[in-house]
Amino acid sequence: MEETDDQSAALEFLGRRDSYDPRPDQDPAHIATHGSHVFLAGDRAYKLKRAVAFPYMDYGTLSKRKRFTEAELDLNRRTAPELYLGIRRLTETPAGDLEWDGAGETVEYVLEMRRFPDGALLDRMADDGTLSAALIERTAERIRSFHDAAAALPREDAPGAGAAGLRAVLKENFEEFEAQPEHFAPADVARYAEHVWTAFDSLAPLLDRRMAGGHAKHCHGDLHLRNICLLDGEPTLFDGLEFNPLFACIDVLYDFAYFLSDLAIRDRPDLANLAFNRYFVDGGYDGLPCLPLFISTRSAVRAKIMVSGAMAQDDPAAREAMLEQSRHSFEAARTQIEPAAPLLIGVGGFSGSGKSTLARALANRRRPVPGAIHLRSDIIRKRIHGAAPTDRLPNRAYRSEVSAEVYRLMLQRAEAVLKSGYPVILDAVNDRLEDRDAMETLARSLSVPFHGLWLDLPAELMAARIAGRRGDASDATENVMRDQLARGHGPLGSWHRINASSAPETVLERAEKLGFPGN
Repeated sequence: MEETDDQSAALEFLGRRDSYDPRPDQDPAHIATHGSHVFLAGDRAYKLKRAVAFPYMDYGTLSKRKRFTEAELDLNRRTAPELYLGIRRLTETPAGDLEWDGAGETVEYVLEMRRFPDGALLDRMADDGTLSAALIERTAERIRSFHDAAAALPREDAPGAGAAGLRAVLKENFEEFEAQPEHFAPADVARYAEHVWTAFDSLAPLLDRRMAGGHAKHCHGDLHLRNICLLDGEPTLFDGLEFNPLFACIDVLYDFAYFLSDLAIRDRPDLANLAFNRYFVDGGYDGLPCLPLFISTRSAVRAKIMVSGAMAQDDPAAREAMLEQSRHSFEAARTQIEPAAPLLIGVGGFSGSGKSTLARALANRRRPVPGAIHLRSDIIRKRIHGAAPTDRLPNRAYRSEVSAEVYRLMLQRAEAVLKSGYPVILDAVNDRLEDRDAMETLARSLSVPFHGLWLDLPAELMAARIAGRRGDASDATENVMRDQLARGHGPLGSWHRINASSAPETVLERAEKLGFPGN
């Protein structure tokens, strides 16, 4: 990788302990990426843009590095104001050395940031197995809040949105793949291109409708796990893209797709499904048909970037590791382009039978990633009352007319998801024949497969599970469960009865033996 300016003096200065006040106890750690140099000194991080000029990212002159450093500060203060402290100048002294913010000529511009422990990065948590479901759900909520708060962009300010925007990204991807046959096998690229352009042609009208409908915004642009940290106990998005509006002024779902792609590449489809469902907890499913193409494209972009990053590595082992990540990402992109298939699964059973545990497992087992939408009556009931999932609702929230509205809304959302081509798992007690019939009727009306699963287990086991719940969305008590038992469920018809008294993995295995598509 050729660099356009000599930054050796700046790098030497930033790499010395005595360049900082207060002086750190250890030599600054130096992290080099394809676009920047980061030095970790004491409780601060200092980021210098690398003097490089790629087709998609041009930091080739000092004036460009200044402009993009200022843009990075402004844009990232939207999501992490406590992390982005300001811009420092490296200036020449009369003796020809460098100093901070002096009166001499500015040599480079450096972004000063608050430092956080490496273990606070979500990618580190994923690597060491500590990335929790709860944190992933909170992160998805944070991403959705960020997207909802961002202003919609007009067409002229959103070059990465709509059909034209995505076409430009795809075209650039394939140009770079084809220019690097030593990294991307031409036959594989050709097959992938055929699938991608077929999907793109079918989705182009929807992409344009979404842009016209206000879904094009100035987003983060690089939402993978390494750009999210746990700061002061909250998931914090940082290091958003500033260098190319083609990559940042985009459809919000294309932004979210990188988060899902990263989880999938890390072989965590379960976490990808949790994030997917939390992002869409209040609906808004019109963009779902775009997700396979969006996720696949994100994985393809990652493959391309990993090659660029590998070429910037001096260590052969580090270079080969990044090239392996590139190969893995490209293979993921080729599999993720396959569209989802609509399927409706109803899960029923009395309180404490394990419905939600099975429904979650079924949702994240559907392929391709991110799996199925999991519609849980408990969550819908809490949302329509403005309550958090673990807030206990008053008894009036469980009146028959409220329950009827919950089921109506659940079916309405299921219909929207199925029409978008995605599978749905409906998770509710479903002890009334008319509710079960309504699910089957919906599936027949849309010509999609339906499977009903009724979970059976002894009352004593259900009571024990209810007593052991902590932090669950269900408000059901043992008395509620025994009232359900007394009412019964009537004839189950085509619904499959499953013994749910075993471990969750065994119950899932019994359910999957019914042969659902999308495994």
